[in-house]
Amino acid sequence: MLAEVGLLVDKVATHGVMNIDQTNGLTERLNATESILPDLEQFLLNLQAGDFGIETKTNAFDLVTEGDLASQARLTEFISERFSGDQIISEEASASTATPQEGFCWVLDPIDGTTNFANRIPIWAISIGLLYDGQTVGGIVSGPGLGLRYRGALGQGASCNGKPIHVNKKPSLGSGVVVTGFPYDRARRAEPLSQALANMLREAGGVRRLGAAALDFCFVADGRFVGYYEMSLKPWDAAAGVVIAREAGATLSNMSGGTLDIFKDEGTVVTNGIIHDALLAQVGPMLDALALGAST
Repeated sequence: MLAEVGLLVDKVATHGVMNIDQTNGLTERLNATESILPDLEQFLLNLQAGDFGIETKTNAFDLVTEGDLASQARLTEFISERFSGDQIISEEASASTATPQEGFCWVLDPIDGTTNFANRIPIWAISIGLLYDGQTVGGIVSGPGLGLRYRGALGQGASCNGKPIHVNKKPSLGSGVVVTGFPYDRARRAEPLSQALANMLREAGGVRRLGAAALDFCFVADGRFVGYYEMSLKPWDAAAGVVIAREAGATLSNMSGGTLDIFKDEGTVVTNGIIHDALLAQVGPMLDALALGAST
């Protein structure tokens, strides 16, 4: 039943347990990451303000910039030197089918919101997720252009710029703002995507499309948005955000209302919990968009 979705989060919440050594290891990694972020954040801000190279990947809408590659290089060098035994999965260096191994695994999106970055729009993020034995346990999402840095850790809550955050308590879709995103192959899915969006325009208090999934998770976590839905997210889009949202009290599921698996599910729904059933009902057309399968 949809009412049971409020109890469902990604797998670690129901199955993952970390002992004291693992928890200390997680804290060490998160603290070390925060220590190197200021230099990386300023580097990327300076780069965005100047001239930089832009290339395409799967199609004309799927971009990679000099900033993506430089950010990835700096992050992977830091991890390899400081935590040499850890696995790294990264958007610009890993296959979408990559799977986490035992122990700590870093899942990186060096710049989430590349199109925004390429067009000098400040809504983009550095997303750094941490898994342990395949389960999401920690995450940092930095939005340098907005002056925001989010952090979440299993059982330790979530914060923004060092202050605790929590989802809002708005009672209905109409009382809050919903955020969404569109896949790179959106043209072939335009009809069901438009149907779901039309439902949001009728039912939600407002609808936004920011273009940076990691920040969408965080903006549900800190109460700005009442809910978020999107298809075709990759593990690096979600690994950090799901921890931050979950630790802030959010409910997460796939678009059928089942437990979210960021390595398998093609659709994601995140809410304050109160309106989860209502949002799932309104995004029903997204299941038709998913049914079209991957682009050939």
